[in-house]
Amino acid sequence: MFESFGRGFKMIMAAIKMGWQDKRLLLPAILTVFSNFFFAIMLFFEGKSRVAATAHGAQAAQGAHAVAAHGAHHAAKITPTPEGIQQFIGQTALNGQWDQSGVGALQQAASPDAVFAVVAILSLWWLTNRFLEGVTTALVYSHLTEGAGSGKFSTSCAAVFSSLPAIITLGLVTLIAKRIARFMRDKRGSGIFGMGVNFLSSIVEIFWTMAGHLILPAIVIEGTSFWGALKRSDRIGQGNLITIGVGEIGIDTINRVVLLLVAGGGMAGFSYAYVSHLSMASPIVVLGGCLWASTVIVVTAMSIYIRAAFFTCLYVWAIEAEALTEAERINHSMPAPLAAAMA
Repeated sequence: MFESFGRGFKMIMAAIKMGWQDKRLLLPAILTVFSNFFFAIMLFFEGKSRVAATAHGAQAAQGAHAVAAHGAHHAAKITPTPEGIQQFIGQTALNGQWDQSGVGALQQAASPDAVFAVVAILSLWWLTNRFLEGVTTALVYSHLTEGAGSGKFSTSCAAVFSSLPAIITLGLVTLIAKRIARFMRDKRGSGIFGMGVNFLSSIVEIFWTMAGHLILPAIVIEGTSFWGALKRSDRIGQGNLITIGVGEIGIDTINRVVLLLVAGGGMAGFSYAYVSHLSMASPIVVLGGCLWASTVIVVTAMSIYIRAAFFTCLYVWAIEAEALTEAERINHSMPAPLAAAMA
């Protein structure tokens, strides 16, 4: 485990050095962070507006029902019937027409058009992130193969834009694969059979996560279709061209730990301000909040960039190793960040 952390740290430092040499490599990751904020806010306001509109309509309906209920109550005093009593209990029960808890309003808010709006926002959110990840891949590939400063942001965007159909197909297949893995995990039985199904579902999810990050470079770098990229990744796997697994270089674990520390530092700072009765408008709180927000943006962007750079380095190494014999691969140098991690 410690060896994995050491390799991950070396990979991260080499990737940061590469990004410092050509700062355009970091731009898509920074844009990804701000796009995440944008779509999260959009999703929040979409849900808030739907619930508020439904709640307003429910209040108006409840007022009309109250008037009708008053008349029905007097009528029930004259000629009460068991059917009328059961109907009244059903209407005033939980989630009934006159329920005051608001749960009924939430159910009404989940209308087909609301679901469509949420799905549209989430889909556009995912597509934007994959687009920017593809731009990072193209820029890193140019940096590794043609030298620092060789990649152009506009050229990379055009290349990724032309590959959008393949990227969308990748997203749909990835969603199906993860749904199947989750279904297998949820429906597993007990005993040895259940353990086997759970293990198989984990293998499917881990394999497709790895394959998906190799398919995207194949789509962007080679301009192939999804199925062409899938076959390309399969050939890479069958030829054992990539013997380095994600677990061997613990960049994901390091990124999560750093993000957790940053989040914990922010919570500790605001807790101190609350205990010390500092005003949220005081200069020290405002400055501290700005510094913390800037740190979150930088750390998140760096984690996105480093992961994309790692998989691009893997793919570049696979392309180069494909043209070499096994004996030649031993002496052939890897891309700089990968070579630093495996040194």
